[in-house]
Amino acid sequence: MATSRLIDVRGRAVLLAAAMTTLSGCGPGHGLNLAKVSGKVIYKGQPVKNGTVFFMPDEAKGTVGPPAVGSITSDGSYIMSTDTAGDGVIVGHHKVGITGVEPVVASGQEEVDPEKDAGGYMKAKSKAAQAGRSAAKKDEELFTDKGGKKFRFVVPSKYSRPEESGIIINIEGSRTVNFDFDESGNVRISP
Repeated sequence: MATSRLIDVRGRAVLLAAAMTTLSGCGPGHGLNLAKVSGKVIYKGQPVKNGTVFFMPDEAKGTVGPPAVGSITSDGSYIMSTDTAGDGVIVGHHKVGITGVEPVVASGQEEVDPEKDAGGYMKAKSKAAQAGRSAAKKDEELFTDKGGKKFRFVVPSKYSRPEESGIIINIEGSRTVNFDFDESGNVRISP
């Protein structure tokens, strides 16, 4: 009986070692075929100073994996990240979404913390929404975040949704991808 128990313990140890070896290759970033992607977002000749770029793998074209995201900095530049900062995007076809925003400062607008003053927050949000509806230009889209701050879409909001933006890019290797939006809201993509 001692021999069979020793074999059972050794068998379990071998199975555990094999499982750990297999799992060590399955952690974050392991097995992903990534390419570094960076660039700039320009709208009407000026850098977009705040926002996000999304690369969503296009499963219909055979690209499977996690999405990548990049924050747009004050000079319009971005660097895509999938698992760790700046590691890139999955190689393959992607649907791209771009959200470019800027804060809107209205005269007399005060910032209210929803955790400290829930009633005041709701009043400020309601007031901001009413002011936004009456002051918004036809081509300007505004929104209020959960903190009551008002923002304006710089890049037309239709480009925020990768599934609807119409921007599709094939990433075969590391590259620079610049997005340049013109006066009409059309986008030109350049390396």
